[in-house]
Amino acid sequence: MQKVRIENLEEHYCDGQKLAIDKYLQIGDGVGRYLLAVGESPAGNGWRKSGRAFFTTSSKVVPTGKNFLINLKQIDDCLSLENISFTEIAKCFVADNRKILHACASKTWLHFIEQLNYVKPKLIILLGQKTTEIFNFLADTSLEVGVIKEVKLSNQKYFVLPLYHPSPLNPRRVMNVDFIDKNKVLIRKLLGI
Repeated sequence: MQKVRIENLEEHYCDGQKLAIDKYLQIGDGVGRYLLAVGESPAGNGWRKSGRAFFTTSSKVVPTGKNFLINLKQIDDCLSLENISFTEIAKCFVADNRKILHACASKTWLHFIEQLNYVKPKLIILLGQKTTEIFNFLADTSLEVGVIKEVKLSNQKYFVLPLYHPSPLNPRRVMNVDFIDKNKVLIRKLLGI
């Protein structure tokens, strides 16, 4: 799927409009296609402007991406920010107004499920406690950070691993290394590595 620059930087998709399947969806390739990372919502300095998850308009990796890349390489050297699948749990740009994140995600949940059905990931990695909290509420699950669990959504089963958000501002992100190590054998088996 072609990655295109998103023109309107203040987009909100939680008002019932029908979204294209690729709206805020990066389809990976090779083994990375089946690893779907899920963020909170489109960030101000990432793919809303560049059309590429984790990259700026000048093709530099954003700091969050640099930290997450450490975890991807920990799984296998064949994984990169460009060859994994990626989407957001909320399709709206919320900027600093995080109070609306849950409401936006609730309204675009069906689109998120459609994206899951389209990608058919073998492993979903939720990035951040807030993403996990929203996912738990909308999927009626009780996932814990660092623990892989099988979840059934819309008659499909998915393995889901919540991690701490890899932002440089989050000191807990370093714990993700231990979570990956603890689950590495299962993760590699799921991805066929």
